[in-house]
Amino acid sequence: WTWHRARAALLHGILKDVRNLNNPKLRNVHQAAAKFDDNTEYLFSFLQVVTAMLMSFAHGSNDVANAAGPLASIYGIWKSGAVDTSGEVEVPKWILAAAGGSIVLGLLMYGYRVMRKMGNNITYLTPSRGFSAELASALTVLTCSKIGIPVSTTQVATGAIAAVGLCNGNIRAVNWKMLGWCFLSWVLTLPIAGLISGLVFGFGAHAPDQTI
Repeated sequence: WTWHRARAALLHGILKDVRNLNNPKLRNVHQAAAKFDDNTEYLFSFLQVVTAMLMSFAHGSNDVANAAGPLASIYGIWKSGAVDTSGEVEVPKWILAAAGGSIVLGLLMYGYRVMRKMGNNITYLTPSRGFSAELASALTVLTCSKIGIPVSTTQVATGAIAAVGLCNGNIRAVNWKMLGWCFLSWVLTLPIAGLISGLVFGFGAHAPDQTI
């Protein structure tokens, strides 16, 4: 019983419908998009698998590094008892494995919520459009990773998807309300994350201690 409940909790995300094609609120947005030949879309369905893999590689090169970097610095200070001022900290392989595994676990459990929003909630996506958006996003993120610039894969992908929607030549083919919520969330998460981080650090740094 415990095993079945644990498996259901871990894998329930892969059973969710992330296409969101039957949402009545998005009917006008989807109808405003151009429709292409089914054979062409079928061909791009195979190509999109390649770009999805490339996007996953790009995601690991940037977002996993964003998560593993601070942890590696903290671990280095704890292990050596000193702050490394050289600017280069060795990252243990177990930290990379933990960061990568956590991303996979998060994808299995809650990834469907973001997939549903990013899938057809911004614009009508088909394999050809998905291929273009994923290829552009992956190349952008990989370029930023190459030159050492941390970026948000979600923000990059949102911009690519919105641009694909605008290529329909009809502004009604883009869900501007959803884009507005995306931009608002990006603005709000910066101060909120900073506030929470500051509070956590403040409690830890100024907690009462007992000197023996």
